[in-house]
Amino acid sequence: MRIFDEEFDMRSYVQKRLLEIDHLESRRVFKSVVEGLFLELWDEIEAEYKGLERRVFAEVPMPVEGPAIITNIIDRRLYDVTDDFLLPMRPEDLQSHQVDTEALLSSLNEKAPFFLYTVFLQADHLEACKFDRPERKFRGVIKTRHSEYTGQFHVRRNLAYRRQIEDLYRIFELNYLPWRSVCAPYLYKLFDVYIDDIENGNAREMIEEAVIDFEEYAPAIRYHQVPLWNLETISIRTSTYPEPCVDKINYEHRIFRHKFREGARYLVTNPDVRVANIRWTQGDLLITCPLADPVTWEMYQCNSQVKHAYPNRLMGNAKQASFADTLTGVFRQPVKTKLELSRLIQACGYETDLAFAGVELVASFPDKETYIVDDFIRDELRTGAWETAMRLDFQPADYDFYLNRDIMSFLVSVVQRHFPEYECCGRLV
Repeated sequence: MRIFDEEFDMRSYVQKRLLEIDHLESRRVFKSVVEGLFLELWDEIEAEYKGLERRVFAEVPMPVEGPAIITNIIDRRLYDVTDDFLLPMRPEDLQSHQVDTEALLSSLNEKAPFFLYTVFLQADHLEACKFDRPERKFRGVIKTRHSEYTGQFHVRRNLAYRRQIEDLYRIFELNYLPWRSVCAPYLYKLFDVYIDDIENGNAREMIEEAVIDFEEYAPAIRYHQVPLWNLETISIRTSTYPEPCVDKINYEHRIFRHKFREGARYLVTNPDVRVANIRWTQGDLLITCPLADPVTWEMYQCNSQVKHAYPNRLMGNAKQASFADTLTGVFRQPVKTKLELSRLIQACGYETDLAFAGVELVASFPDKETYIVDDFIRDELRTGAWETAMRLDFQPADYDFYLNRDIMSFLVSVVQRHFPEYECCGRLV
């Protein structure tokens, strides 16, 4: 058992204490004794302790988990195209969007709203819910090279990027990996802008800009934002001719380890192949499927996190590893106590933003502040009729941080998967 915290630096501590000794001869003797004997002994004890720690961890098998998914958002003009860690969720976002004037007018003539572009609302979740009102109309101006036209607009929630997260659920299932809730708060603040009407539009003029008055929401609107994640789409072909399996039905496709990036993890995404098994052996990937010929495998390369500065904060679902959590995962122990619940929340890695303040079972919780990030899961064996709500209280480090309720929603979603018998909700206190 450690006497000091893992962050404790014995050498710095000794140096500080040394400067507190006023008598120079005593300081010299203390320095020679401590640095010559005690610190060497300390280093030896630390090395032995860490070796013992590694041996204990090695004896306990790690539970099978999917890769960590990291998300962010950035202004298109600031994105570094050489970045090999975070990539656009949709590569076409890096190109400027040109509005087809003829298609716009044709759509409006048919009384159908026309999509213009996507904006990001840098505001709290509750404000985003108020902004999400398609029936509310905003006034604006359509600018061409020679003229300006008055228009009427509305916004709708953008769901395209969230559907990509939803598709990850299928991909995790294809790769025989347990699902991990994804913390992607930026995706819940994206809104598509549609034009409903334009006065005296000219199909022969090219639209250069659409300037919309978002009224009280204008200070929070951000344009040209590109959602990012640490998944890169790649294609790798089977390295050797597939070997037939003993069942005389499937074949084993092998991809050699030198085709993979060190430190990255991989997810097979082929939607048209019935995969029977996926396993890794000494760095090689073995895929079992009924196809007898070599296959070009579509994959997500899950890049590991690197030290790189971004304008906005990285948001991920990586768990903080601990021996207790490892044992819980191996033996599938359910969460039964408040202490275990607190440990589950702390393992998500957001305790510096939201401190878990308590939990209470209540009859109902009408004024919800959170949402469930896994609401697309439809194959769970639960009735969906809750009689009791579990209210989780969190104390934010910064009450003005606009992602507080989105982070809280992620934490509540993690808890919800452990307590399907309750409707889990979060509250800032």
